[in-house]
Amino acid sequence: MMVTIDLRSRVPIYEQIKNQILELILLGVLKPHDQLPSIRALALDLKLNVNTVKRAFQDLEAAGVTYTLPGRGSFIAENALENNQLKGKALQEIRDAVLSGRANGIEKDEILALVESIYQDEK
Repeated sequence: MMVTIDLRSRVPIYEQIKNQILELILLGVLKPHDQLPSIRALALDLKLNVNTVKRAFQDLEAAGVTYTLPGRGSFIAENALENNQLKGKALQEIRDAVLSGRANGIEKDEILALVESIYQDEK
């Protein structure tokens, strides 16, 4: 599993981990019931504190994206991307960003063009 951390980003490290795991699920790299690396292994690989990785994993499990089998590890949940809690949080973050952009003089067509370009790059 390929996770990279941008230490200069304003996004907290545990959020970067969560977002990248979600993206890997969305892209089909991680499929239902695939096992994630252990918290310790990922922390060691990324040279991070174990608690940072643990928080990301706990948030993913609380949101229903992953499940844990005691003594075996964390796995991708069957309906990982059908989680309304994650979608609601993402929509709120987008709303906040759009409001901030509008307050800073970004026009509606600029925002729509940006959204269009992001979804166009996906194809």
